[in-house]
Amino acid sequence: MKALRSLALASLLAAGLHGAAVAEQGVSLATGLTDFTSWSLYGSAQAFNTTPGNGFTYSDLMLTPPGSNGQAGAGFAPGTLSLDFNQSFRFDFHFFMPASSDLRGDGLTFTLAGTPGVGGAGSGLGYDGLGSDSMAFAIDTFHFDGEPVSPSLQILAGGSVSPLAATETGLGDAIRDPDYQWLAIVSYTPSGNNDFTGTLTGRIEHLNLGSFEVNAAVDFNNLAGAPLYYGFTASNGAATDGHFITSGVALPVPEPDSWMLMLAGGALLAAWARRRLAPA
Repeated sequence: MKALRSLALASLLAAGLHGAAVAEQGVSLATGLTDFTSWSLYGSAQAFNTTPGNGFTYSDLMLTPPGSNGQAGAGFAPGTLSLDFNQSFRFDFHFFMPASSDLRGDGLTFTLAGTPGVGGAGSGLGYDGLGSDSMAFAIDTFHFDGEPVSPSLQILAGGSVSPLAATETGLGDAIRDPDYQWLAIVSYTPSGNNDFTGTLTGRIEHLNLGSFEVNAAVDFNNLAGAPLYYGFTASNGAATDGHFITSGVALPVPEPDSWMLMLAGGALLAAWARRRLAPA
């Protein structure tokens, strides 16, 4: 019941915070229901819709299934966007990472790309090698010596997992909270010089664990003027973490009056997914 209530509160808060259409460019995936079964899926990704009997309908994009290692998956929206990189934009979404081993890894990305697909597994985050016409915000949950200590937030570009910028969160395994999911916000502020450059910021927020962000100066000249796909990639290596993007919708109810109700749920969906994938 805790997970059910938590999921409901997350969706309601998202509607309260983001329900009014954002004037700037972008898409809110944290508001209402996004039907991920209509998305283009690659690698290990799967999408499914469920109505568990609590008055809500959920759509879930499972990029890597819990309990399986060496996976890489991606899901991209079926349509493209034409973004003006001399204007601001914003995307938001909910995610969680159920764990099924003591080794966490490797992470997920929100990606803008000229060509959708999936990149390398393990430390590739499903993004490595995706293409030079891409930019990504990554939540990386594994590191080798000399890399940002995980979990870290990173800005990636050009299909490379060498970050333009990184922030070490110090969260450890707490990022894989079994009861509450995260809200992520990816926003862009142009330079004001009409040169398709600016600052890209990735932020994650949690009911109990606070908020963290990373930002980097970016150059969108090689993406400007082209239709872009938006979506997600993820991978694991020796670990067997699952990576989920979630959305949900319910009948209208009074708006919550506190952001502290934010970002709930995840355990129910993870358990449901594991049962769904388990052998008969």
